[in-house]
Amino acid sequence: MNIHTPFVLDLVVPIHGNLPLNKIFFESLKENTFHPFRLIVIDNHSPDASGEFFQSQKGKDFDVLVIKNSKNQCYPVSMNQGLKVSTAPIVGLLNNDIVFSPGWDSPLVDAIQRGVTDCASPIGLEHLPDANLEEFLFSRWRIILKRQYSSEEEENLRTKINVMYGSLPIFGKWIQERFKGVKFPGIMGHCHLISRHLLEWIGELDVRMEGADWDLYLRIAKMVKEGKLEKLPMILGDSYVHHFIRATKRKKGFREPRICNHPPHINIEEKWSLFEISEYWPFPNQRPGFKKTFSERIRKILLKLKARMTISKRDGIYLAERVIGKFSKT
Repeated sequence: MNIHTPFVLDLVVPIHGNLPLNKIFFESLKENTFHPFRLIVIDNHSPDASGEFFQSQKGKDFDVLVIKNSKNQCYPVSMNQGLKVSTAPIVGLLNNDIVFSPGWDSPLVDAIQRGVTDCASPIGLEHLPDANLEEFLFSRWRIILKRQYSSEEEENLRTKINVMYGSLPIFGKWIQERFKGVKFPGIMGHCHLISRHLLEWIGELDVRMEGADWDLYLRIAKMVKEGKLEKLPMILGDSYVHHFIRATKRKKGFREPRICNHPPHINIEEKWSLFEISEYWPFPNQRPGFKKTFSERIRKILLKLKARMTISKRDGIYLAERVIGKFSKT
């Protein structure tokens, strides 16, 4: 890429092997990102050719920088390494187990540039504006996740996406149009964009926190409460990104042990009090002490049954308009 091309986005992604997943991730990123971007790959001693794969990528509207480490670092250390070399006005913190809908970045970048928020995430399986739709899609994916469609891992993963959506571009366009203009406080750990202004305020991620998204949101929410910042992180309905969610979890003992030269990792409850989590975390069903009501449990059972009944449907239009539209209310 021409080095004078202004990058709107620096996108940081840590990897540790898993070439099939990395190929799907990058193909989707390249095809569906609207703004010029630089991908900063933190290669944590990959046991395969993943680093070389990313180094070989060339394009007109993107660049790829691969930083190779001699050990397998943890997530927050890897992200900090990428943040240190980032220079773009907006920086994305990404996982490599995600697939993008067309133009996923445009609403997020626009919200940051217009001052709506300094940290923007897409909707996805974990958080949607519609609780029924969220449970239906999440249940559908959990069923597909357990199935094996091919002995070849890349083909297996691609087939799972096809079974899930039929056509992710078609489904993504439908759902982004449905929730256009909808926004709510929150953060998606697998994909969020942050303004340079906010990065200057928060500095590095806390290297002790592997749940870095929780910690980041709580830090920002606390500063908003104290009047040091004005805007909470927001999830925007105009953008949809699919998260594989443990689809590629390795068998115990297979992954190279991480080597961290910092204080031990701690749980979110060891840094933040239960009061602070309950006060600042935006999703009530994830707060300490939350219990489902009887009606809530019944509702989820029924939605899981609906998900199982439609599992053979591969047409994205069918899934969007004929199945979800029957029971999901905005």
